[in-house]
Amino acid sequence: MATDGPTTRPIATEPPFDPDGPLRYDAFISYSWKDAKAHGTAVNEALRTIARPAEQIRALEVFLDRSAMRVSPELWREVAGHLDASRHFVLLLSPGATAPDSWVSLEVQRRLATKRAEELTLVLVAGSAVWDVAQGGFDHEAEDNAVPPALQGLTARPRIIDLTAFRTEAELDLSHPPFRARCLELAAAVRGEDPEVLEAREQHERESERRRSRRTRSVSGFTATALVLAGLLGVGAVVYSGVLLERAGESDRTARERQVRAEADGLAARATGSAASDLRLLLAAEAVHTSPTSEALHVLRESVGDDVEAYVHPGTQPVRDVALSSNGTRLATVSGDGEVGAWDTGARRRLFGPLRLDADTVEWSDDGTVLMVAGRDGTVRFLRDSGEAEGAPAKGRTAPEGQIALSGDASRYALAPPQGPVTVWDRTGGAPVATVPRPEGGMQLVFASPDTLVVGSSLVSLPGGRVSPVPPTTGPSCSQLVQDVYGPHAYDAGYGRFVFGEEHELFLQEHPRAFGGLEQAPEFRCAYRAKRLKLTLAGRAIAVDIASTGLAAAGTSTGLVLLARAERAAPPDGTPAATLIEAACTKAGRTLTQEEWRAALPDRSYAPVCPSKP
Repeated sequence: MATDGPTTRPIATEPPFDPDGPLRYDAFISYSWKDAKAHGTAVNEALRTIARPAEQIRALEVFLDRSAMRVSPELWREVAGHLDASRHFVLLLSPGATAPDSWVSLEVQRRLATKRAEELTLVLVAGSAVWDVAQGGFDHEAEDNAVPPALQGLTARPRIIDLTAFRTEAELDLSHPPFRARCLELAAAVRGEDPEVLEAREQHERESERRRSRRTRSVSGFTATALVLAGLLGVGAVVYSGVLLERAGESDRTARERQVRAEADGLAARATGSAASDLRLLLAAEAVHTSPTSEALHVLRESVGDDVEAYVHPGTQPVRDVALSSNGTRLATVSGDGEVGAWDTGARRRLFGPLRLDADTVEWSDDGTVLMVAGRDGTVRFLRDSGEAEGAPAKGRTAPEGQIALSGDASRYALAPPQGPVTVWDRTGGAPVATVPRPEGGMQLVFASPDTLVVGSSLVSLPGGRVSPVPPTTGPSCSQLVQDVYGPHAYDAGYGRFVFGEEHELFLQEHPRAFGGLEQAPEFRCAYRAKRLKLTLAGRAIAVDIASTGLAAAGTSTGLVLLARAERAAPPDGTPAATLIEAACTKAGRTLTQEEWRAALPDRSYAPVCPSKP
């Protein structure tokens, strides 16, 4: 919600602060999702990794909120709780962080009001941070200012670590020495240590790991020595050497067991840090297969038990569009190059495709037997779920990047080009049955029934095209607001469910039914009653859809499609490791590639735990 300042924010009361509350995090990272997302992710990874002891999953516990949702009282209470539970405050400075009504401003104000300023470290990632010595404060009028106005009260120049020189993915990696040096300085500030001492500790941890490997190899040498002594000292020495051999074997087994457990926990840590959800599943399965340690089992159980039901792999290109049938049994996808594919969501098998149709968008009939395909060349096609064509293509009826809608019985369809009126067609006719002016801005286009079409905030009766307004607090209007705020979204008119994606998160929202509904709700609350699904997208969400069964689909910029459902039951404690691994393989829908294997397990021959998957 854009406002003029703190006094107009929708925060009725500030959440109470408990100075004796427990500290769950070593650091809280505050950043603008508009222009500091990449730096936020890189800084988070650096703080968790630098000087990490071999027996620990993370070096530091860091809170990084990946949400881009707007400020609301409910969300602010949750974020403020994480902020209060953090020992150190890391603020990423960028022009996007200077808005007075942003999350960053709220976080800075609360932090300065409740914690010491010495527990603050500033990291400049974009723009400028000019300290005016004469005035004793930051110059907020400086060109490309990146300092939030909430820092005006500082009287002493705080520590600033400059990361503006690092922009690309390769530069924002700890393998890049200059970036690593700056992150070492930041980690030392968060820990309250000297950077040289911290660097020495990190080198010590690396050397300890190398010594553990050498110690394992030395056991074999000890065994050989025992055998030589037996040959020289005779029968009595043979008896004694047997004791030595037994001890050496026991030592060898113990060292090997420790090494295997450490390898399993390392894989579990790698799985936890993986951005790709399907890769996290596969690495966690490999960790448990290596050794079912408590940490490996915990990571695999969480990965199997999140809200994702299955992953679909149309290809490597970004997913242009996804569509679910209303009954949730069919999924269709459009890849970046216009190829169309379809899947049976229950059996998790491909029905057809990829078909090279130069497609732009797709839509299913309610029962999933007919698929409408709108091409970038203006052609409209209808396919059976087997991929066979139904009827002749209709050319020149739509335009690229337009919207389409198909009635539940597939008898009518609507086309809304980016410019110009909305047209409604009978599949058996050669002329539009209705033409409706397109509303200004973004809009909702969905059939409520074969004879009723929602266009923006209007109901269109068919045939003929008589227009009447939709009540302002019902579903479509709320969906319109969600579209304006969050970007890619879908709305199931009959059952009042939204799904919308923002960056690496996916949200589901229930709402009173749109037509002949159960109740009404204030429009402004629509954006704040969403449930964040327990998952992380590998890339940003490009297209989403939802079925009346509550099954949601999200196509991402990495070419992966997620099928998700809210509040899936997690596997209970005590679930056998083999059952968890099988569930992970089925859910991931693939196995580790040789490249992924080499990156995670460079010293082991390629033998993935899910060999039957493609």
